[in-house]
Amino acid sequence: MPHRPRDWHPLRTEDRYADPTPGSPADIRTGRRTMTDTAIEIRTQITRLRALSDGTGLKGEYADALQDGADRLRDKLGKVADRYEAVAVKVSAWAEAVEDAQHQTVAAHRAATAAHDLITPLDALPEADLTPTQKSDLDHARASLIRAQAAFDGAVGDYETDARRLSGAIEDLLDDSLEDSCWSWTSNLLERNAAWINEALEIIGWIATVVAIAAVLIACAPTAPAWLALAASWAIAGAEAATYGTALVHTALAATGNGTWADVGLDIVAILTLRMGKAAEQGVTAGVDATRVASRQAAKDAVSAARAEQSGARQEIARELRNRSISKPRRQFLEGQLKRMNARARAAAKYPSQHEPEVSRAEIVRAGGSRETAIAEKLGAHEAAKHVGNEAVQAEARGIKSHAVKNSAAFVAGTAADLTDKSLGSSGVFEGKPSLAAYDDGKHFMQFHTSWVDPDPVGATATGGRS
Repeated sequence: MPHRPRDWHPLRTEDRYADPTPGSPADIRTGRRTMTDTAIEIRTQITRLRALSDGTGLKGEYADALQDGADRLRDKLGKVADRYEAVAVKVSAWAEAVEDAQHQTVAAHRAATAAHDLITPLDALPEADLTPTQKSDLDHARASLIRAQAAFDGAVGDYETDARRLSGAIEDLLDDSLEDSCWSWTSNLLERNAAWINEALEIIGWIATVVAIAAVLIACAPTAPAWLALAASWAIAGAEAATYGTALVHTALAATGNGTWADVGLDIVAILTLRMGKAAEQGVTAGVDATRVASRQAAKDAVSAARAEQSGARQEIARELRNRSISKPRRQFLEGQLKRMNARARAAAKYPSQHEPEVSRAEIVRAGGSRETAIAEKLGAHEAAKHVGNEAVQAEARGIKSHAVKNSAAFVAGTAADLTDKSLGSSGVFEGKPSLAAYDDGKHFMQFHTSWVDPDPVGATATGGRS
């Protein structure tokens, strides 16, 4: 192999220090020999598998299953060997193309340099001072430089044409019946992009945490405008959707060995606490409606009881008032008694309050960051206190309290898991973030490849994941 120039002037004035035909034919041939040796080794293994499929030395009930598996594996390995052998031929042709192009470009550079060395001093002289011999040498040198430039451009053009042709041929050879499985393709795609995917997931996780904290702060603000509360609800819905999407991507990364199952576990905790909180809030809403119904019925029962209790007294007062001979003070007293009875009846008939009770920030936080849950819990307690002796109202109020406790527990569990992971774990986005090495080691311990999810490991292994 001729020595490759570092400076390709005068053939290249721009990017003159870049090799126009890069590559090492020796390294390419080494790769071709590796492919050929690999094909030979695969053929050897195929011979051994053929012996297995023929039943040589096999005894027992497992023989049929083993022979069937050996047949299928032998067929796949045969296709892999065909790939290696066919690609090796094209790689060998590429080595020849690179070597030829490099010989031609070096020869063109040598001729161009010699011509340029002759042209430069003669061009510096006035044309009138040139002798006939010098003029003839200058003309020949310029013609030689033009021929060298043409040879150089042709060699570079052939090099680029051969590169496209052979790479296309290799692409066609690899696009055969031995296709990688969909899972293998997905696994390779995730492996190539795992770094930025993990960073994107971390950023999404931080955004979801900030949104959750902002939603709690908005819920605690008694004078928050309606549009802000609406924006918070939309943001929370987006964060919830991101949680499910993050769980799916984390699962795919962990299954391909590009992530850790610890992240999947944290996602599951987030989803479970999210669903638990949703169910608890739905239970609280249903409990409020049921409490109002029970309270109305209790009010009706109280009215009936009050009227029954007052029936005799009302009749006695009515008889006495019909007596025109009673004194004025006595009449006023009896009329006052009737008014008080009516007031007690109206109080007993009072329906549950429809207005929202005021709640404090502490009550909202205890209710899992939900103003609605805090209001419902306080309303249930109010109705329970109003109808102490009514078991239906007491049961519904206890149901509201139970669902509120579940919502609070879900909020605490999900928030604790999220903040623990973000505070103790390392970060791929924020360099220099403090972290606990033991915590990271524990998460990395849960990082492994589950090969059972790949139904076609042979094709992926033999082809390096290339389909």
